[in-house]
Amino acid sequence: MKSFEIRVLWILFLLISHSSFSHGEDSKNKFRQRGATDDELGYPEMDEDALLNTRCPRNLELRWQTEVSSSIYATPLIADINSDGKLDIVVPSFVHYLEVLEGSDGDKMPGWPAFHQSTVHSSPLLYDIDKDGVREIALATYNGEVIFFRVSGYMMTDKLEVPRRRVRKDWYVGLHPDPVDRSHPDVQDDLLVQEAAKMNAMNQTNGSILESNLTGSKSIENHSSKVNLSNAEDGKKTNGSQIEDTIKLPTIVDNTSVNTESVGNNEAHNRASAGRRLLEDNNSKGSQEGSSDSKDKVQEATVENEQGLEVDADSSFELFRDSDELADEYSYDYDDYVDESMWGDEEWTEGQHEKMEDYVNIDSHILSTPVIADIDNDGVSEMIVAVSYFFDHEYYDNPEHMKELGGIEIGKYVAGGIVVFNLDTKQVKWIKDLDLSTDTSNFRAYIYSSLSVVDLDGDGNLDILVGTSFGLFYVLDHHGNVRQKFPLEMAEIQSAVVAADINDDGKIELVTTDTHGNVAAWTAQGEEIWEVHLKSLVPQGPAVGDVDGDGHTDLVIPTLSGNIYVLSGKDGSVVRPYPYRTHGRVMNQVLLVDLNKRGEKSKGLTIVTTSFDGYLYLIDGPTSCADVVDIGETSYSMVLADNVDGGDDLDLIVTTMNGNVFCFSTPAPHHPLKAWRSTSQGRNNFAYRYNREGVYVTHSSRAFRDEEGKSFWVEIEIVDKHRYPSGFQAPYNVTVSHHVHAKITTAKSNSNVSFLSPFIFKYCQLFHSLIC
Repeated sequence: MKSFEIRVLWILFLLISHSSFSHGEDSKNKFRQRGATDDELGYPEMDEDALLNTRCPRNLELRWQTEVSSSIYATPLIADINSDGKLDIVVPSFVHYLEVLEGSDGDKMPGWPAFHQSTVHSSPLLYDIDKDGVREIALATYNGEVIFFRVSGYMMTDKLEVPRRRVRKDWYVGLHPDPVDRSHPDVQDDLLVQEAAKMNAMNQTNGSILESNLTGSKSIENHSSKVNLSNAEDGKKTNGSQIEDTIKLPTIVDNTSVNTESVGNNEAHNRASAGRRLLEDNNSKGSQEGSSDSKDKVQEATVENEQGLEVDADSSFELFRDSDELADEYSYDYDDYVDESMWGDEEWTEGQHEKMEDYVNIDSHILSTPVIADIDNDGVSEMIVAVSYFFDHEYYDNPEHMKELGGIEIGKYVAGGIVVFNLDTKQVKWIKDLDLSTDTSNFRAYIYSSLSVVDLDGDGNLDILVGTSFGLFYVLDHHGNVRQKFPLEMAEIQSAVVAADINDDGKIELVTTDTHGNVAAWTAQGEEIWEVHLKSLVPQGPAVGDVDGDGHTDLVIPTLSGNIYVLSGKDGSVVRPYPYRTHGRVMNQVLLVDLNKRGEKSKGLTIVTTSFDGYLYLIDGPTSCADVVDIGETSYSMVLADNVDGGDDLDLIVTTMNGNVFCFSTPAPHHPLKAWRSTSQGRNNFAYRYNREGVYVTHSSRAFRDEEGKSFWVEIEIVDKHRYPSGFQAPYNVTVSHHVHAKITTAKSNSNVSFLSPFIFKYCQLFHSLIC
């Protein structure tokens, strides 16, 4: 009997062991296991004659071409920056200069280009930082600053500085080269729950309370990988990505020291240099005492009066000095004030690092475009910045620069995080530290992807979506807490996370892509809807729209292999006859646009993009028939569309790595919703808007004109044709706001909205945007 029981127990043990082993094999991250195999293949040979002899010409004409100071890596911005009723093109050249071109002929606007000391990986933004009623141009630089330029080209003294991140010097000692545990899935893993319960039981037995001395406590339910950070107090090493508590668990994030340091740095930076106060006479206060000495000495006649003023005359200047309105040291705030520091070295110099025995402050860098939005619905706009922390190898190759760091291994410190600025106070509101890695690990903690912000749960506050090169997809709430079931794990994520209704169910879905060729769609709660493997690195997020005209939403995805895929938003299947094959890498986000001529009733959209084979492609959506333009250059930036020359047709703006800007005219008529003025169309809209979803001001209200009276009316049109159930979902909330307050009214699809007139005669602009 006993031998029988032993035999049964042994069989059960083998079955359980086999089950556990199988579970461990199957639970490896599927996205990581795949490879971008198509990128190893060569590009097909190009038949230029066949490519140029197209059967579906789009009849593009080169309207103008101009050249800027250096390569154009980031996508430009189309906007009327000086309120003259004409569109301009704000071009962030890669090195040192921000340029503004006139849309009519490509000439540089007076006062531009504007100089700065850094390089640029992000697109420019518009925001009225000084509340004077005119939007300034905001530019995030590689060296961790956001600087602002007036429409005249002068760089303002106001700027946002991202503080450095402090980590332990020896955080990496004893870690595996790839410290993240890939053997478990990100969520819904019973083994993780068992491990967590066992750990809690051990801690309770020892009479201790589990606390995280990282910048936030570890997530238990949503632990996607073991933590790769060091404990800030006791120096214990754990593996993986830093994850703070989810919304369910209390967070212990303490940004006091970081924020205090940031405020101190800003105060020190903004402190005016010591000098003579306005209209101050250093001799006047001692005029009575020094009068007898001056009489004994004979002075030569000069044009200067070195003697003190009379008492009455001196007192008359008290109006201008020692008053409440003027600081003790006069703070110059004029754009043309001569700042001696501006005449120094043209190259960027890092500030001095704080000397600490056990910690190191990692330099901050911005490698993607920030987002401006009121994320917490308090009436004050915030700027949300994705920050990469690392030591630039080229900069620290200089022995003088390296000496300041005290001999540390700079390749051991790569980190990522989110920094949120209050744009009223220009101070850091909160900081969320994310990943930490070395520069030699398989997955590094850089953040190349731009942020997206969207209200996922309908609470009126915006959630922050970001993917990292560490392979993690985070969703943070408006306080910086990681939402439940996030982060999710993929391979390295370089493209922006797209939030859009891709399957026409009326709900927001989230689409992520990675460098191993994976494309995945998720619900707002982190549940997978579908995923597909394209076998090639995806450098940019998808564009969303009905490409083939069948009434269903599609996703257009560029790849490193040169293939352009069109996927069904419903299930991720490839829409035929795609993919379309170019003869070089496609590194930019594709443009979706309706290029039908007047009176033409063709369905579908045109895919517009450049390839590293030197051609501009215009691909007909339903047939994949392509027209090409030989520009002979490569491009990383997106092709933009709008009526930039003041006519009635649609123009395309193409920028290249050689620093050239091309403006092509098309036969297609212009419509406000056909315009694509920036990568994210204002905030984070990656979907085509014409005949789909959007809001625009009618032609009569858009005209450049004079208005008089206390208020004036503007006619708006709301388009909402793709939602489920179909048809308009009126009434809609329309918010009319200015610097003082906002007024929310309801409107139907076509409505008139009243705006208050300014108190004085001036040029003004009205701005509108769709917020989902």
